[in-house]
Amino acid sequence: MKIALVAATGNIGRHIAARALQRGHEVTAIARSARTLSPELAGAKLAVASLDDAGALAAAVRGHDVLASAYGPGAADAGTIVAATRHLIDAARASGVRRLVVVGGAGSLEVAPGVQLVDTPTFPAPYKPYALAHREALGLLRAATDLDWTFYAPAAEIGPGEAVGAFRTGAAALIVGSDGHSRISYPDYAQAFVDEIEAPRFAKQIATVAY
Repeated sequence: MKIALVAATGNIGRHIAARALQRGHEVTAIARSARTLSPELAGAKLAVASLDDAGALAAAVRGHDVLASAYGPGAADAGTIVAATRHLIDAARASGVRRLVVVGGAGSLEVAPGVQLVDTPTFPAPYKPYALAHREALGLLRAATDLDWTFYAPAAEIGPGEAVGAFRTGAAALIVGSDGHSRISYPDYAQAFVDEIEAPRFAKQIATVAY
């Protein structure tokens, strides 16, 4: 399978790229500028294209089976998530790639019917701009009825860790462990993300993974 991956050099993106390469997929790492890829991404092809350069991005994506994105800006630029999603949707359409899988935000997952995590009183204030931007981005995806998109939200807590290989996936609702926490490691999230690329279960849905 040919996978075009935006932000393949970030914390989450490099794990997704590495996992896809391990499984024998062809990965095109889309970056804003020319760079040397890390050793674990040595098998990937580098394509230089900015998200806001419609022509270059569509050209980089054309011919692939899936457009994936692990775009995650710094705290000061959380609002760019919405614009980035628009650019991804436009690139998918312009390139003729119907499948779009993006790293989403856990804030859009439900903790009770009709109640999203971001709207709970204990949601951490520093992460709220990200969560609200991701929720708006999810709305853009839902309106893109011509694409087979998946908004793949991690658990509430995601970070470095071992690849356990045992986790739960689902749609719409936050997954919480027996200890009351919602967690996943980068490598296990990447495994679930690539699983979804290979065998779509959550097309046109918000999905998630946690222990």
